[in-house]
Amino acid sequence: MSMAGDVSDNRGMQISLSGLRFAVFSTRNFVFLIAILAMNFTLFRPSPVDLLYVLAFLITLVHIALQERIEVSRRALVLSLLAAAWLGSSIIASLPHLSEEGVIFELVSKTFAIAIGIIGAFVSMSWHRRHFETFMKVYIVSAIIGALLGTAGFLTQHPILTWDGRAKGLIDDPNMYGTFLIPAAVFCAYYLPRTRHKLVVTAAMGIIMLGILLSFSRIAVVGAMVCLFAYIAFQNRKSPRRLILIASGIVASALLLLGIASVTSAEFTAKLLDRLTFAKSYDLGEEGRYSRYLLVIPMIIQDPIGVGVLQLEKIFPEPIHNVWLSSFVNYGWTGGIAWLSLVTGSVFVTIRNYRRTGNEISLALLASVVGIILGASLHEGEHWRQMWLMFGLIWGFTCSHAGMTEPPPRRLPARAADRTTARARSVRANNAEPGLRSPAQNH
Repeated sequence: MSMAGDVSDNRGMQISLSGLRFAVFSTRNFVFLIAILAMNFTLFRPSPVDLLYVLAFLITLVHIALQERIEVSRRALVLSLLAAAWLGSSIIASLPHLSEEGVIFELVSKTFAIAIGIIGAFVSMSWHRRHFETFMKVYIVSAIIGALLGTAGFLTQHPILTWDGRAKGLIDDPNMYGTFLIPAAVFCAYYLPRTRHKLVVTAAMGIIMLGILLSFSRIAVVGAMVCLFAYIAFQNRKSPRRLILIASGIVASALLLLGIASVTSAEFTAKLLDRLTFAKSYDLGEEGRYSRYLLVIPMIIQDPIGVGVLQLEKIFPEPIHNVWLSSFVNYGWTGGIAWLSLVTGSVFVTIRNYRRTGNEISLALLASVVGIILGASLHEGEHWRQMWLMFGLIWGFTCSHAGMTEPPPRRLPARAADRTTARARSVRANNAEPGLRSPAQNH
């Protein structure tokens, strides 16, 4: 009796521990997905969304501690080291200027943004395919909310929802807003061939693309179109006719949106004509954006430690507005190398993930982060949460988890294949012309 009682007690403890793990896992995912929805509100930094991400990370640590064997993926650790190197370089370069106004606040803001990448990796390293797909659906919903807020703001020209007449919703600026919507457009493309509700997904994509358009961020529009078409082209690489139809539909829809917006809104036409250029006045000139790119190159060579945050504003009228050059000139050679390693490493990790699994989720994440990086290449995007989030998910993708590997194409069994071949030959013989049949068949 005592042995039976001990066995039942042990079984009860195992069940209760398993239930606790599941409860912690589900709670962590819920908090993380709420944070995705909260990314629509970033009017001040640190934002409430940052606290939600930190809470999700703390719950993740509890979930890891509850496992029979503590496991942390190597990729999550590598991403953490690269992010820490980038952040540490910014802090070291800024040490002489900590007493200056805004420097500590800027470092804290960047720390929270970069932490989202690490948190995303630690959260997603325990995800299966369905968890990634749930995330993508929630991100689409979050982007739709943001796009609707931005569209409403543009139509009403509400000062909180716009900047310089451009849609931004409740996000810092139109460029950050536009790049925030890019991953959702790619995720819609992922779901189009996988859902029965194609009209709903198409409508969602239309709302999101309209939001990107109304941001009037030239690089966000270009980045969205390039990454979306690249992903769709790869998705339909074996069906050129389908690819042409989809591309034609997207182009026709875009032209229709442009036409409707131009007819119904004089503000839209004026802003479109104003932004429809490769270079504005602030891009050109001796201290324009493009000239600053050349002027900082000698500074990068001469100062391997970096000038620190908010120091270029003392030299130029505006920041460098290029995440690649900013990483080198502001945070030194270590920061620049860490950034280059992070970007190139993300590409290699994605290629490896796709080769091992054939799962297009990895490609959708890469297309999303490429679109965001394009935007950060012309703007001050180092604190963009969506960029670090996508980095985290790319490095947190675990190939060995359930559902990650695409099932192989279905093949008929040998006997079924033989019967199908014999039936096809019989049909061809019966359909042959009488004159071509054998004499036995004519009789």
